[in-house]
Amino acid sequence: MDKLYFISDAHLGAQNDEQEELKKDRFLSFLHHVHNQNADLIIVGDLFDFWFEYKHVIPRQHFHILARLDELTAKQPVHYMAGNHDFWMDSFMEQEIGLIVHPDDFITEKNGLKIYLRHGDGLLIEDKGYRFLKRILRNRLNIKLYRLLHPDVGIPLALAFSHKSRESGKNDIYYSDEDYREFAREKIQEGFDLVVLGHTHVAALEKYGHGWYLNPGNWMEDFTFGVLQHGKPALYQWDGKHEIRFEQS
Repeated sequence: MDKLYFISDAHLGAQNDEQEELKKDRFLSFLHHVHNQNADLIIVGDLFDFWFEYKHVIPRQHFHILARLDELTAKQPVHYMAGNHDFWMDSFMEQEIGLIVHPDDFITEKNGLKIYLRHGDGLLIEDKGYRFLKRILRNRLNIKLYRLLHPDVGIPLALAFSHKSRESGKNDIYYSDEDYREFAREKIQEGFDLVVLGHTHVAALEKYGHGWYLNPGNWMEDFTFGVLQHGKPALYQWDGKHEIRFEQS
């Protein structure tokens, strides 16, 4: 398995029916492509716009995605970095789907490269409010209390909050990534050859010294993803059938 794919920020469930159908179809075809390539896959967070594990319930709209991931993990490794929309992952993704879940950061090696991965939420220096909110949302007592809400109430409520939060934070987070680049530079100075971050929705591939900073961008609108092959990273877009080289603006 020489080839390694990185994908981030699909936010499935966040948009209208037409957009969601397009995202789902392209993601399913992409997973089929990854399987045919006999490659490893790392999902760098926020595959879903909201993921909360009730004890006996999963969102029906994601059935086909989960089923395809289950088929893929039976044949090759799929890692999942928990993002800021994945606070409430419990045992389902690992035990039933077979994903290898990483709640925070993840260090691995591929093609002789030392790789550092993290979704990236909370890295903005000025984002102190979010880091405080993160501790509240991941609090076990608060999770138990939220489970008391019926899924037909809890899931739409969380999706509405997620949409509002994303729209209000666009100018501050999604289109500013200098703090992320600085974080990547520091990790490269520590000895990492490749630093992979998501969250910003901005696709990026930059060389700093001996190492690289890679952000797969977002599957939500741009369908971009990262590839590591023969020891070198690259950015691509998926048109539903083919890998198209992505040129940064």
